[in-house]
Amino acid sequence: MTCSGMKKHCRWWLFAGLWGLSLVQHPLLASQNISSPEPAGEGNFEAYLSGLRERALNGDPAAARELAVHYDVEGNAAETSKWMSEYVSLAEKRANNGDVDSMLDLGKLFYTGSRLYPKNLERARYWFTRAADSGNAAAQYQVAVMASQGAGGPKDEATAALYYKKSLQTWKKEADDGDSKAALWAALVYERKLVPDSSPEKSVPYLLQAAESGNLTAQGLLAFKYRDGLGVPQDAAKAVEWFEKAASRKDLGAVMELGIMFRDGKYLPPDREKAFHWFEKGAEWKDPYSMAALADMLLEGTPSAEQAARALALYREAAAAGYFPAALKAAELLQNGKGGELDADEAYRLLRRVADATGDPKAMYMLAQVYYTRGDEAQGDSLMKASAQAAYLPAMNRMARLHLLPDSSLPWNPVLSYYYWNQAGEMGDEKAASAAFWLLWGGSGIFLLAIFIIVWRFQRFAARRLAEQQKQEREASDDA
Repeated sequence: MTCSGMKKHCRWWLFAGLWGLSLVQHPLLASQNISSPEPAGEGNFEAYLSGLRERALNGDPAAARELAVHYDVEGNAAETSKWMSEYVSLAEKRANNGDVDSMLDLGKLFYTGSRLYPKNLERARYWFTRAADSGNAAAQYQVAVMASQGAGGPKDEATAALYYKKSLQTWKKEADDGDSKAALWAALVYERKLVPDSSPEKSVPYLLQAAESGNLTAQGLLAFKYRDGLGVPQDAAKAVEWFEKAASRKDLGAVMELGIMFRDGKYLPPDREKAFHWFEKGAEWKDPYSMAALADMLLEGTPSAEQAARALALYREAAAAGYFPAALKAAELLQNGKGGELDADEAYRLLRRVADATGDPKAMYMLAQVYYTRGDEAQGDSLMKASAQAAYLPAMNRMARLHLLPDSSLPWNPVLSYYYWNQAGEMGDEKAASAAFWLLWGGSGIFLLAIFIIVWRFQRFAARRLAEQQKQEREASDDA
């Protein structure tokens, strides 16, 4: 399955757990995740704990685990260990008596590990296999994954193939009995080509069953299949229909996809009004990508002061939610004042955050410019070089110029200048290709060099003046 823009947009809504290869992320796994206990009143607290102890001593593994969690919150390591061991003992007793849910819980416990109990893949594989051989589809799938990876035992493709086939058979039977989650997972086995004779077409009936039952993941997958023509005739209208069903239930990924489809016009005629509508919906529901996309649309053409200010606010909010492209755009607006505010310090913080967290070449380039403005050429050169090495064209061109100018902060090195310009030219920058040609073959290269030196000297003089003025302003501000 393909989704446009996956490299740019993290489509977590569809893919988190969808293609994941571990049962611990599997929606069908019977789980008894327990948070710290919260009895109805402090006066009843001891009675509550006493009741848990009594249930645990009478063989209830869930009560033992709840006690372990409680004592872990209190910081009582001895009691935590005692009750966690008791939980495992009681769960194993139930599992050995044929309780499949206990087998699954033990498999999950040993597969993930935690502060409360160590990870043990061998024991995880053992208990998942026990559950799988008892007919549980989720466990059958997990055994196949572990066998294919060699996790908790030998790598065994034959065993993996056998259990993938078993999981599909079990899920198909459950789907025939009306289980929409089982229908989804039967479809996913076909989509992942985990069994022989898999095809996009074979997944469609099961996806339809799950989608028509209201499963959001199935609705999203089906929308993508209609959009891209995978196993079904390409039909943008049906893709929109299924995305809208998911979006009506506040599925942020579907909202985002609708906005993209109507904005880009790749699959159907562009409709700016509808794109704006869906991005605004996503922004209302605090989706960072939708916030940034809405801000982009607000800045199209010649935005009003109100539109520009709203765009900056949206970029800031998306950046605060961790969407780094929005942080870059907020920094740009804060640097040029087009969002109604000039704030070099906030712009610097945003750029520093993105550069440190992601190594984004544009962020490093913009940050280098900030350091040059502040007169810190060493930091600026370091970031500019890193950005150029990450193949960011403006940085490559800047490094080429720096290595040509005799009074720059970098050593004079026409070989490196040629290297950067030539690389930029191979990436499609015609001006860089021309500069590399003339530098290599001379002729107008001497003239270009003279022009570069004159322009560079002027830029350095202006930059130093600006840095000195800013320094004086900061000193005056500090004195005040």
